[in-house]
Amino acid sequence: MELKFYIESGIIESYVLGLVSEAEAEEFQLMRKLYPELETEIEMVERRIERAAFDEAVLPPAEVKGRVMQSFRWEANGAGAGFGGATAEPPPNYTFINIQPKEGDQITVHKNWRLFFIFVVLLAKILLFFAIFYFLKYAQVKEEQKKTGLYYHPSSITISQASK
Repeated sequence: MELKFYIESGIIESYVLGLVSEAEAEEFQLMRKLYPELETEIEMVERRIERAAFDEAVLPPAEVKGRVMQSFRWEANGAGAGFGGATAEPPPNYTFINIQPKEGDQITVHKNWRLFFIFVVLLAKILLFFAIFYFLKYAQVKEEQKKTGLYYHPSSITISQASK
């Protein structure tokens, strides 16, 4: 009676799927030694789970097979043949970015980015020069306007001038 209850409890399915705790696994191993009939039950559960997995299988998209097979062909040619494999050139449709640092602590930048950065710095300096130049020119014109009396300031209007 105990064996039938043990089989129906679902512990075999949990054991086969690897969902049991260590204590339950030890208990199950002890039960397997006491009752050899559990071995046939384990085999039946494994076949049932395997059949269910194949019956409910979802096929991957068709292009996945081509990509996987291409990577195998590439590795077979020696381009990515694991650790210490040959260093053949990869196929032309692959782009690799080298992220390994070079010697020293300096960061290297492509020469086009260097030219762009130099251009931006020079443009910023030119714009700063013109900003200072026109600020000083504006201040000089205001100063001349104050001296000649052409300077208009809103607080210089009196009530008598505003009523005219």
